[in-house]
Amino acid sequence: MAENDELRVKTEPPIGWLVVDRPRTRGALTHEMWRRLPALLRSLAEDPDVRVVIVRGTEGNFIAGADIGEFRRMRADPTLARQYDEGANETLAVLADLPVPSIAMIDGACMGGGCLIAFGCDLRVASERSRMGIPAGRLGLAYPYDGLERLVALLGEARTLELILTGRTFDGLEAERKGLVQACYPHDALEAETRRLAADVSANAPLALRYARLAARRALPARADRSEIAALADACFASSDYEEGIAAFLEKRPPRFTGR
Repeated sequence: MAENDELRVKTEPPIGWLVVDRPRTRGALTHEMWRRLPALLRSLAEDPDVRVVIVRGTEGNFIAGADIGEFRRMRADPTLARQYDEGANETLAVLADLPVPSIAMIDGACMGGGCLIAFGCDLRVASERSRMGIPAGRLGLAYPYDGLERLVALLGEARTLELILTGRTFDGLEAERKGLVQACYPHDALEAETRRLAADVSANAPLALRYARLAARRALPARADRSEIAALADACFASSDYEEGIAAFLEKRPPRFTGR
């Protein structure tokens, strides 16, 4: 196992594990952790003995999004927000182009940026006690466009808008019914079932899997005018509602949004 503070990688051929070990924040990622993720994913996938990568958390957690405590300092305006999101966007890009399949093993909180990583993976399995949601609207922030594009490609427009517009949290069973995950298991069976899925995947021919996943990933063209979308995102991070959303979260109270 390679130790890297709160991010660890280990190999158990044919599986390569990327482990988020930050239970005190339910796996919430710091800016530095976002920046390290792409290289760690690449290192696993480049190991000739690894045929599938699994992303997981520890102690009943997955990834509870980004560490909101950093936002006032590191995501305080449109320019800083774009810089902050570079790690998330690069993580999605690396997951899209991995030479091996990836699986998200979701136990506990999978919120915001955790969903970005989970839906960036090829497959998702969850426990009954998992919780999935994207509360961007409650924080007044613009969810990374690359993440939204991936959600629409996977779930369609209707399911994506349900996640984003309501900000609702879904447990593992509801996530399975809605097609957000491939399967949901009792939490004490999740790791064994994830290993079984990884074994099924890794038993197939690596070149055939690489072809299939990359072809499927690139089958849907993007439709958006990126400059228009970027301007709308900048407006979110320049707004007083964004500051109010962060303040309300940190002060554990309902936000009072004004639309400005």
